[in-house]
Amino acid sequence: MNPRAATASQAPASPTREQPRPRGRRRASADLAVRERLLACATQLFAQQGIAATTMAQIAAAAGVTSAMVHYYFTNREKLLDAVVEERIARAIEFVWAGVPERGPQDARTLAQDLVDRLFDVTAREPWLPALWLREIVNEGGLLRERVLARVPVARLQEFALRIGEAQRDGSVNPALEAPLLFVSIIALVMLPLATAKVWQTRRGLPRIEREALHRHVTALLAAALQVPATPPTPAARRRRTRQ
Repeated sequence: MNPRAATASQAPASPTREQPRPRGRRRASADLAVRERLLACATQLFAQQGIAATTMAQIAAAAGVTSAMVHYYFTNREKLLDAVVEERIARAIEFVWAGVPERGPQDARTLAQDLVDRLFDVTAREPWLPALWLREIVNEGGLLRERVLARVPVARLQEFALRIGEAQRDGSVNPALEAPLLFVSIIALVMLPLATAKVWQTRRGLPRIEREALHRHVTALLAAALQVPATPPTPAARRRRTRQ
């Protein structure tokens, strides 16, 4: 028997390391699970500490894989950001605006309330969304701003404003409201408190922001805002209504 062969056969096997599959092979379910885990960890870290402060190594560590795996699935940071927007944020946007059809039987009040309900729904399923929205989309210099703005469904937003304007003209919605700004107000009422909820909890005596309480609060504010006032509109409000 060859002693060298015997020695080789008795040598302990080198530890196996997770290696990316060749690019030409079809991804198995395990590959997709790793990619989804990486994307989920990246999104969570971006929301918690910002994109600029998050490294590929941190994302890999959170997902329990090597840094090479992050580069294998996403190539570089820009591709990873594209995936976060396309596969996470864009889907959330589509869900929220799916409640605003081109035309339908819903009245303006129902449409507005549906937007509120859908925002609370999607942020419950994707709790990272408000913080990421504030850090990387609304904030000046946010690294996702341009990517997300390119995916805003402008036609649906315009349709929503048009429906509110029609309701103002037929007398069922407060004519003093600025129809194009109503959704801006709704998203601020929902997203800003959710994004800053932890900040409020750090100071004794400040109100604690609970999701269900906030949902009821925003619903009440919206209903009051849409309510037609008992007094006639001012001349300025009438002029705005005419222009719309």
